Amino acid sequence: MITDDPGTPGDKHWEINVGWTEQVMPGSTLVGIPLLDANYGIGDRVELNYQASWNVLRVQGASSESGLSDTLLAVKWRFYDAGENGLQVSMFPQYSFLDPGSHSDRRGTAESASSFLMPFEVLRDFGIVSVNADFGRMFSADADERGWTCGLCVGRNVTKHWELDGEVHFNSSDRLQANETTVNLGTRYDLSENATLMLAIGKDTGDSRGPRISVLSYVGVQTRF
Repeated sequence: MITDDPGTPGDKHWEINVGWTEQVMPGSTLVGIPLLDANYGIGDRVELNYQASWNVLRVQGASSESGLSDTLLAVKWRFYDAGENGLQVSMFPQYSFLDPGSHSDRRGTAESASSFLMPFEVLRDFGIVSVNADFGRMFSADADERGWTCGLCVGRNVTKHWELDGEVHFNSSDRLQANETTVNLGTRYDLSENATLMLAIGKDTGDSRGPRISVLSYVGVQTRF
């Protein structure tokens, strides 16, 4: 899901997500094959994060372009933790940048301007459902990319190994003049003690910031060790 939570892998543990993503917009489709999201735990409350993907951009009436996405480096710190069923709060500063020499911005598979996102995440398990929210501020060298972000996700365990989730996520411009609203449905199913299948599909219900995404999908597997 887009909305993040305060969870971390645990001390000296890895949590690696490898997935396929697709964004369908008017006249173009952006596919990530694969998206790598690697997380490493330092202590019980800190996580180091790396994200990048190999993107393929298909534009109607033109040849496809492919190249690296922007690289994202981040650190998550769960600074308040009242236990598994209590309130948890974290901060997750993230820095995204164009890989030197990749020229992916010319191909349309990455952004040219570096950006810094400063979000906070909140999670509370109410037994029947768990609710998590995030909210933050985006800083960027590109004025059009600056703004605010927030999301709300509700999840429920159908069985011990199967979880269903739904979310609404918002992105807004710096002065709240342009907005994007995305809705998502997702599920997680444990294939084994150390592997989980993850699926999600959604769309923009409104977007005055750019092209509206008509299909937003993700298929991935998480491994933990």
